[in-house]
Amino acid sequence: MSPLDNGNRWCVTGVAVFALGCLALIGEHVPALALVNESPSLPEGLYARRFGAEIERGVVVAIPQPTTARAYLADLGMPGDVALIKRVAAAGGDRICVDGAQLRTPGGVRWVRTHDRRGAVLPRWSGCRRLGSDELFLLGDTAGSFDSRYFGPVMRSEVLGVYQEVLRW
Repeated sequence: MSPLDNGNRWCVTGVAVFALGCLALIGEHVPALALVNESPSLPEGLYARRFGAEIERGVVVAIPQPTTARAYLADLGMPGDVALIKRVAAAGGDRICVDGAQLRTPGGVRWVRTHDRRGAVLPRWSGCRRLGSDELFLLGDTAGSFDSRYFGPVMRSEVLGVYQEVLRW
């Protein structure tokens, strides 16, 4: 008699289905091990998650689309579940200031646009303040990046992970 005869076959099948279901549920809540960046904000390519990496100025992080950015991104055709990949430009305690067309961060001055390359009006964040210990200000590497200049600071708890470029195309 085989170990899978009688009722054992149904027991093994049930355990397998249960295990696969649990993995699927866990998989929905675990940040991706790797992300493909196709936006011009950072170099296009493959970014791998850096487990245990500190969230600090200069690192690349992924975040879900901020609520204030979703309508604009949807107009561009971006699905709502696509994460944004940006560089941390300022962190808790850093002073940031958006005044008119200029943004000042610890890393220097950047321009803030009023319209995107299609001519659409960009959402706008403005203010001058010191970031709270749980806040980050994210920027892309290019002037055309859609980032915290337009949707404001994000909470550190929103970060899905720290990522590093591993392949550029």
